[in-house]
Amino acid sequence: MRAAILVAVALAVAPGAGRAEEALRPVVSEIVTSEAAHLRSFPGVVAARVETTLAFQTPGRMQIRRFSVGDRVARAQVLARLDQITLSEDVSAAQAAVNAAQAQAEFAAQSLARAEELRRREVASEAVREAAQAKADAARAALRAAQADLVRAVDAARYGTLRAPASGVVVTAYVEPGTMVAAGTPVLSLATEEGRDVLIDVPQEVLAVIAPESRFVITPRIEGGAPMAGTLRLIEPVAEGGTRARRLRIALEDAARAPRLGALVDVRLDLPEVAALSLPRAAVFDMGEGARVWRVGPGRRAEAVAVTLLPGPEGRVLVTQGLAAGDEILIRGIHSVTPGQELGAREE
Repeated sequence: MRAAILVAVALAVAPGAGRAEEALRPVVSEIVTSEAAHLRSFPGVVAARVETTLAFQTPGRMQIRRFSVGDRVARAQVLARLDQITLSEDVSAAQAAVNAAQAQAEFAAQSLARAEELRRREVASEAVREAAQAKADAARAALRAAQADLVRAVDAARYGTLRAPASGVVVTAYVEPGTMVAAGTPVLSLATEEGRDVLIDVPQEVLAVIAPESRFVITPRIEGGAPMAGTLRLIEPVAEGGTRARRLRIALEDAARAPRLGALVDVRLDLPEVAALSLPRAAVFDMGEGARVWRVGPGRRAEAVAVTLLPGPEGRVLVTQGLAAGDEILIRGIHSVTPGQELGAREE
């Protein structure tokens, strides 16, 4: 009888033991380590602070283009020119029209003077004088129109020569010689020497630790490249469509030492060292009391620990308060854990 009771008790206990063993299955966790450097390092590219697109202000056939991409140009240097023969012919035709209109205006003025004299002597009627007056007025208007056409033709001839508005480097050539261009059609793009910027793209959450006029250290990606100082000049207001990153423009403080346009650089935010630990963003939860993580405490019991966070690299956050290096933190299944719950071994 006693043996039968013991067997029954063993059978009753066995399912519970299986459930306890199942509850302590391995957990997915991470041992936190320092990752402070990731907060302040970004890849970047050197770009012109001012890039100007140049175009002819008059239509015509582009005859020559004296510079190609990468060439340096000086202020007022001729970059390209339209067909000057056509433009010169337009000026000559406009000048001839002015001469003809001038002759007509002088003749009409003389006719008006005769008509007025005859009217004063009462030899001609008032209608004759009025007709002469109308012809004189029309001739003067035609002369003004011809003179305006001449001014436009002269301006067009002048606009047929494209000059550099400032010293710089040609970065884009849009049109080849022999091409017909309309007024305003882009011909060249010029990066002026007014300064150099470094462009970097950063996640939006990183902007929380980048203050206005933050200072950066820029290091060219070439052997022996010396670090240079830079200051935040502009945060572009629109995020990139695909990555949702924000573009920052960092002004190089010594433009004379700037690498060539398009050069790759490493950009480091010049901040004091911050003692921070790195965690996957998925390890953090907030039940209305601020950011928390589950730490594996003594006896492998779950502890909800309040943490202070900074943005980190993609998919991660930096913890500046609340944890210590070497703490074991749950990174999966965090929403099914309760305080004090016994946890299984760490899954390798």
